[in-house]
Amino acid sequence: MSVTLDPLDTRSNPRYLTRMAVFYGPYQKKILTDYSINMSTGGVFIESSMILPEDTELTVKFNLPNSDTIIIANARVAWINEPPLLKKVSLPPGMGLQFIDLSMGDMHTIRAFLDNGKFMPTW
Repeated sequence: MSVTLDPLDTRSNPRYLTRMAVFYGPYQKKILTDYSINMSTGGVFIESSMILPEDTELTVKFNLPNSDTIIIANARVAWINEPPLLKKVSLPPGMGLQFIDLSMGDMHTIRAFLDNGKFMPTW
């Protein structure tokens, strides 16, 4: 079972500061690696110098610190933070990705990670 989530609904999907490697690429033909800045069960913001256009669909693949579970989900670029007109000056250049079909199991894994509150960088 999959669930479609709205990352813009910050009341039900608060953002948490975290940093982890995220591998993504349209249809997995080209793999790019960047780092997340914040995450919720609805999506993730990726710091990137290669910003994809809004509505670009891609696949994200990542694992959370202290977890062997690899999370794979289809996502779309919901918004971009691109110089010189940054939409959110508190964030670096990058993209806000909305999870399109995150499984319930993966959503619970992310929620447990976020509820734990012990965020550590992974390199």
